[in-house]
Amino acid sequence: MRTIGGRADRKEQLFMTKKSPRTGTEGKHPAMPASTHPVLKASHTMEQAQALISQAWEARTARQAAAFARQALALCPDCADAYTVLAESQARSPEEACLLYQQGVEAGRRHLGEAFFDGQTGHFWGLIETRPYMRARQGLADCLWALGRKEDSIAHGEALLELNPDDNQGVRYGLLSRYLAVGDEAGATRLFQQYAHDSSAAFLWSHVLLDLRRGDQIAAKKALQAAMQGNPHVADLFSGKRTPPAWLSERFTPGDRHEAAFYFAGFAEAWLASSDAMAWLLDQLTD
Repeated sequence: MRTIGGRADRKEQLFMTKKSPRTGTEGKHPAMPASTHPVLKASHTMEQAQALISQAWEARTARQAAAFARQALALCPDCADAYTVLAESQARSPEEACLLYQQGVEAGRRHLGEAFFDGQTGHFWGLIETRPYMRARQGLADCLWALGRKEDSIAHGEALLELNPDDNQGVRYGLLSRYLAVGDEAGATRLFQQYAHDSSAAFLWSHVLLDLRRGDQIAAKKALQAAMQGNPHVADLFSGKRTPPAWLSERFTPGDRHEAAFYFAGFAEAWLASSDAMAWLLDQLTD
């Protein structure tokens, strides 16, 4: 289970000392108790809900996690993370998970408000309060892809990168795989340009595929050399020298076998969508 990345400690000062318009002297409006002021009450309720979500992420069983999520929703119906926890712990089908993620996206949007999107697009994730919404939307994008709703999935991925171009969530990797799987070379090219610094196996090995899709085998050979230097373990999975692991590790180090397994699991569909490219790769790896 994940741990919460931290809560926003910024509380707006709702009651300000100001000058009387009649006397010019300073006076204070009597402050409403925090427990009754609607803005402070809503903020406090959300903090309580997120505390329950922290417990859900640390729960030992899916049933315990779901129980914490339901408690969070009982406190705050706009707790987007609660829907994400339920989608990942209690959904009995991709369709049910998709519905829960969608509810999470809607809850997150209500909580943030439309004006927030207008003013903060491009800065999401860096703002702690946006993370539940971003998690739910990423889950929705993944779920839609699993259901075959490929265009909708890609649209959500693109929207997530617009909200947070720094891509702390790693959305670009799933999006790159999906662009290549549907043959959207222009979309894949945009990602390579936008994240030119990325030296992950996902980008190095996928560059080989993109060059082959363009019909440039010379560039593909050069890209393959760079990919082999970056993570040679991917080659063993494609060539059949090693079988993919039954379970993917939660963590990996660039260049190790776990990263290779993640790439193979996430991008095999894209390679298989281009039989000529796959045949070329296998020919190169067996020479």
